[in-house]
Amino acid sequence: MSIHRAFSRSLASIAIVATCLGAPAAQATEGAASYYFAGGFGTFLTAVPPEPGFTAASQTLMFGGQAQRAVLRGRATFGLTAFALYEYLAGSYTFSQPILGGRLQVGAAAPVVGTATMTTSLDTRLFGGFSSSASDTGFGDMLLNPFAFYWSFGEFHVKLAQWVVAPTGRYNGDSLINVGRNYWAFDTQLGVTWFHKATLTEITVLSGVMINTVNPATDYKSGNEFHLDFMINQFIVPTLAIGLQGYWYKQIDGDGGSGAVLGPFMGESFGLGPAILWTPEALKGRAAIVLKWLHDISNTNRLNGDWGQVAISYRF
Repeated sequence: MSIHRAFSRSLASIAIVATCLGAPAAQATEGAASYYFAGGFGTFLTAVPPEPGFTAASQTLMFGGQAQRAVLRGRATFGLTAFALYEYLAGSYTFSQPILGGRLQVGAAAPVVGTATMTTSLDTRLFGGFSSSASDTGFGDMLLNPFAFYWSFGEFHVKLAQWVVAPTGRYNGDSLINVGRNYWAFDTQLGVTWFHKATLTEITVLSGVMINTVNPATDYKSGNEFHLDFMINQFIVPTLAIGLQGYWYKQIDGDGGSGAVLGPFMGESFGLGPAILWTPEALKGRAAIVLKWLHDISNTNRLNGDWGQVAISYRF
C-alpha cells in the first residue's frame, strides 16, 4: 500500500488547473458562458493531502454545445453554437510544516492558449435565416489559489480551498466571443474524500460557491453559482483507476445590471461521464495522467453539450 499512498497524494495537484476560464458554459450568465468548467475541479482523490514540494501541471479543456438564446454585446442573441479549447500551465507548492492542523498548498494557473468560436443563427418566416460567427485566440483569464488546506481523519479527507479568477485575458465588448470575460470571480470550495484502502474504492464530493463581479464594459452582473462535483472511483491496480464522475450546477441568484436584457434567466444542469487515471510505475508515483469526458443529461437555461479534459501532472 506504500506505492499507492505515494502516487495518490500527488494527484491533488491536478485540481489546480481544473477550471475553464472564459469557455462557454452557462447560458444564464453573460455571453452564454461561465468561469465554472463542469466537473472540472475534481478527478481522483481530490481531498487527499498532496506530498510537500513543487508540482507542475498541464491541463487541456474542451467544450462544445448549443443554446437557444443568451445575451451577447448587450443584446439578446439566438441559436448559439459554441466551441472552446484552453491549454493551462500551472504550478503549486505544498508546505511540509503543518498549518492549522493540516497541509497547506498555494498555486496559480495560466491559460497560455485559449480558442473560442461562437456561431449564432435566427430563422424567420418573413425574412428567412440570418447567421453570424466569430472566433478569438489568445491568453485567457488567470486562476489564483491563495490557499488550499487539507486534513485527514483516517479514511476521510477534507479540503477547503479558495480560488480567484483574475480578468487578465483579452476582451473586446464589441466582439461576439472573447477568450477573456472581463470581471473578477471568487470560488470557495469544500470537499470530502472517502478512500477505503482495503478495496481501493473512493467516493468524493466537492462543493463550491462562485461569486461573480460586474463586467464594467457591459454593466452585466452574472448571477452567483453553486456547483457540486462528485466522483465514484475504483483502482484496478495501484497505478490504474476508472471512475464514474459528474456535476450538478445551479445558479443561486439571477443576473443583474443594465446589460442583463433577458432578466434573471437562472440556469441549472446535470451531467455524467467516465474518467480514467494512469500513474506510470516507472516514475514512482510522481506523475499522473487523467482523461475525462462528461455529457450534459439535463439542463434548464443552459448550453447543452460535452466537456472534455486531459490532465498531466508531475511532482518534483
